[in-house]
Amino acid sequence: MSKLRPTPRAPRLAPEVEEIPLGVRRAAAWSWRLIVVIAASALLIWGLLQVTTIVIPVLIAILLAALLTPIVKVLTRYTFLGRAAASGIALLGLLLVIAGMFTLAGRQLFAQFADIQDKAVTGFQGLVDWATSTFQIDLPMMNAALDEGLDQLQQYSGQLVSGAVTTAAVLGNLATGILVALFTLFFLLSGGAGIWRWVVGLLPPAARVPTHEAFRRGWKALSAYIRTQILVAAVDAIGIAIGMVALGLGSYAVPIWLLVFLFSFVPLVGAIASGVIAVLLVLVLKSWVFALIMLAIVLAVQQIEGNVLQPFLMGKAVELHPLAVFLGVAGGAMIAGIPGALFAIPLIAFVNATLLYVVGRDPSPDLGEDRASAEHFASLTQRRAPAAENGAGTTTATVATPAPAPVTTPASASLDPAPAADLPDSGAAELDEDAPSAQDAPHGPTPEEGQRKDGDGA
Repeated sequence: MSKLRPTPRAPRLAPEVEEIPLGVRRAAAWSWRLIVVIAASALLIWGLLQVTTIVIPVLIAILLAALLTPIVKVLTRYTFLGRAAASGIALLGLLLVIAGMFTLAGRQLFAQFADIQDKAVTGFQGLVDWATSTFQIDLPMMNAALDEGLDQLQQYSGQLVSGAVTTAAVLGNLATGILVALFTLFFLLSGGAGIWRWVVGLLPPAARVPTHEAFRRGWKALSAYIRTQILVAAVDAIGIAIGMVALGLGSYAVPIWLLVFLFSFVPLVGAIASGVIAVLLVLVLKSWVFALIMLAIVLAVQQIEGNVLQPFLMGKAVELHPLAVFLGVAGGAMIAGIPGALFAIPLIAFVNATLLYVVGRDPSPDLGEDRASAEHFASLTQRRAPAAENGAGTTTATVATPAPAPVTTPASASLDPAPAADLPDSGAAELDEDAPSAQDAPHGPTPEEGQRKDGDGA
């Protein structure tokens, strides 16, 4: 018969602990855990800030990989190219596009540099005349202010020289960062799936598939965000460049297009900064009337972007409230400056989609389950199981001893196994199936035979 054991009671708490309300104890338990998480996160961020020369290029490579991965898949599927060759072609095409844009914009700027310089001097002189006549500022006062500015410039000339040396060091770090980004991008495009599977394979077996599925949702949100930002930036840049052409400044259209395109990757702040630069350029080269027209064009383009393009292109893949975007950009800028403002929103989009899947609200149910990766992770577990069995078999064979001869004992004298109540259901079922049946087991005398023997003895 199975032996019933009483359920063990939890040990009583100390009297001084029991006096504390349960809500306070739970709040304290959550508090120290949150403190540990925040401290670990702060330590991680501090460590990453110490190696920004490597971290920033790697993050840029990840964003570009999310952009170029569809192109690599198309080249691999519909051409004879392998994964590595397709990745090299996509990377080379990206370099050609970037070099072409900067070359074209640089040529136009150098060609119009003299004109910009003359008109800037003329515009500055007109601004000085307007300020003198409006605010009744006499010329000696302005000359004194200019002389004081020159004196300050000479006083801090040593700092300017050190700043130039720092700029040279920054340029060296920039070259290193470009090389790191290019190498990382190539390997992410050619073997990113294998790298990720290796990383997931380091986790416990039960956590591999959920982690992989959550990552797939986050990667889809990140890819959607990058593609949307590129389309939105291109539309903004084209709209403002068309405005420059309409105002008779077509020779500056390409530089302004490139400037607006690059600034648009910084949410909220980038669009405002690029619009201000475009309006100031029109103010210097034309007049304040044309500057007001350019301001209206910039505002119209930004309204179309915010109210039409982003909701339509983003869809449900990236659900971020404007307040989350604003606070993310502000927090990223406070922590890591311009790179923080640039990477804050992609990181928030990735984490948001990942956490939604973890809590049971799948943001992309159309993705389904990646069966190939699930089978791969299952095969990793199966490989470890035979290895463990082989090791256990070798050890058992080494220490095995000959089995003793079977001894027949009555059923009443057989040893009682562990109580069934102490085993899980599956273990109890296996024990019952492996046990011999009542017909096969040796048994003692029946009650009738016992009475007959008692009569004979009497």
